[in-house]
Amino acid sequence: MKRRDFCRGVAVVAIGTGGLSRSALSLPVAQVSGATARVGEIYELQAAFHRAKTTQDIQLMMSLWDEGGTLNVQGDTNSPYVGSDRLKLFWENSGSFTHRRFSLVPSFKTQIDVQGHQAWLYFECHDVGDFDLATRSIASDTFLAGTVRRVDGNWVFWNMTAGRAAPLAVDHYYFP
Repeated sequence: MKRRDFCRGVAVVAIGTGGLSRSALSLPVAQVSGATARVGEIYELQAAFHRAKTTQDIQLMMSLWDEGGTLNVQGDTNSPYVGSDRLKLFWENSGSFTHRRFSLVPSFKTQIDVQGHQAWLYFECHDVGDFDLATRSIASDTFLAGTVRRVDGNWVFWNMTAGRAAPLAVDHYYFP
């Protein structure tokens, strides 16, 4: 049975029992536009970003950024971070690289709008500290949004803004 068919069956059962409203069961509509293959590649960029944070792989993280990329961090007086050296310094001193965290993303909130070799990208990161211990807790809630671009066949972060994604909300976006 395909997942979508299973979900439809669950929705019918739940609605039939009066347990949940129809809107609570509606499957989210993808918030993407542009060439399907390109959207998939940008999802992979976002996934690699979360892998780099979780595994504290600075080489992977840096491979995801344009050499002249910019990161604007809301509320950070040292921001913006421009170019590979400054970006690396930022990431090496960030919470994800100085503490053990598991970085998660609510994929239904991801926004991608591909326009040729550039795209708008928005996603959130919800990091779990001490993720493999009974004392685990949410360590941070942030977003990353802005322009990614295709360079030499790869999508990279180019002009991005980061900030807090709090309070948590299903339908609120924290940028722009």
